[in-house]
Amino acid sequence: MTLPTGDPASVSALGGALLTQSARLADLVTELGGSAARAARASQARRRPVDDVSSHERLLLERAATELDRVGALLQAWTTTSVETAARARQLAPDLARADLVIDGQVVVESSGPSRVDPQTRARERQRLQELLNRVTMVRARELARLGRELQHSHDALAAVALDARAGRSATS
Repeated sequence: MTLPTGDPASVSALGGALLTQSARLADLVTELGGSAARAARASQARRRPVDDVSSHERLLLERAATELDRVGALLQAWTTTSVETAARARQLAPDLARADLVIDGQVVVESSGPSRVDPQTRARERQRLQELLNRVTMVRARELARLGRELQHSHDALAAVALDARAGRSATS
């Protein structure tokens, strides 16, 4: 008796990898900024102003790093939610066993075969355990829906970064 969780370890690993890549992009932004500052100082010393040629790239990298960081954090949070809801569902197991009940998908049902549990007690427990299971699955569904919305937002933001990069623009999203 468990709720389907996917593979929390893989989701967490992906989230961690995105966070790592976000930090690497942020480091590149810093390096490019330092190079631009050195070039500006050198051009002032020669009294020939030089445009900051890396400002466009820095802005694009900052935008991409922000979204990767956001998605990585979302995936890490989803992993936590997934593991916690699975643990809550497992906590129902002793009560399910005492009442000869099982979980089938997201529904509490009577186990097959004869039962020694009083039918009225079994019906009350089935209703009570179904309500508890509904709470667990509701939390999971709400967080999954939020994750989907946030991932769509990040997808759109990253698509805009890619479009701006191809077009040579650095407009903020």
